[in-house]
Amino acid sequence: MIKIEKKIIKYKPFFYLTSQVNIGGRFKKIQVYIGKNIPNDLSSFYRILCEKEIKLVGDNLGKIYFLDKAATLEEFKKIEIFHQRFKYYFWGLSDRGKEAFWREFAIKFIFESNAIEGSKLSQSEVSAIVKNKHSKKNVNRKEIIEVENSIRAFALIKSSAFKLSQRSIITLHRELMRNLGVKEGYKKENIIVNNKQTVSPEKVRSSMVKLLQWFDGQKKKNVHPLVIASDFHRQFEHIHPFSDGNGRTGRLLFNWMLSKSGYGVILFKNKNRKSYFSSLDQADNGRSGKLYRHCFEVYEKTIREIIN
Repeated sequence: MIKIEKKIIKYKPFFYLTSQVNIGGRFKKIQVYIGKNIPNDLSSFYRILCEKEIKLVGDNLGKIYFLDKAATLEEFKKIEIFHQRFKYYFWGLSDRGKEAFWREFAIKFIFESNAIEGSKLSQSEVSAIVKNKHSKKNVNRKEIIEVENSIRAFALIKSSAFKLSQRSIITLHRELMRNLGVKEGYKKENIIVNNKQTVSPEKVRSSMVKLLQWFDGQKKKNVHPLVIASDFHRQFEHIHPFSDGNGRTGRLLFNWMLSKSGYGVILFKNKNRKSYFSSLDQADNGRSGKLYRHCFEVYEKTIREIIN
């Protein structure tokens, strides 16, 4: 938690920008002196404190997280650089700035996620729908509904009421597929994706139970949040619990996991859909390192675009 602390020394106030960093269950305090008064612009102090936290976390990464050997220590350290920079960037935004951030990210996310699934809407058309502006008359009604559904689904994962469970995932999927002719609830038929058989309908519920139990176990082991989210996404897409909308649901859950763990967001782009699907496919075949590296790269690019 980043905050401003006031110290009284010889009856005079001194202000510090501070953060408490969890190092393997023990908190270490870092701070930067900002003066006898709080300046209007704290950006330079944020940067200094951020660099201190990057170094501290990097030096103690193995104490903070269980690190999967499919990725290198240097790769994890690089992720933490972007994690910390996003954290400080976001903390420095005003309430209005945070609202604007989530609105603009939602537009980009909905555009890219729906495009991966075949939507032909441009980002400006998605933006117009999100902002309740007039849409062009030649826009396909189905694609408008998909965006409107995605707005509600995005709001759902942003709400404090959303908890990871079978019921909440089914609800999230229902919001995404509302009025699109997709059957509600888990699939009732076998589905093949990219010439691969997904989990059979009669095994979906038990597979989802195991996946959620696995998720809880990974968190208790302090596995790195980006690794957990990447693995969960791969397993969810392999189960393919719904007749349609699995990719969109899975990418929303990915972002919910990162946001809940303080890592912000990740934006898979349509232009990179081949490498995205390839990394999922290779992870299904036991090469999880390929998936981690792809997700690490996408995460880094996402955060770099945001803070720049």
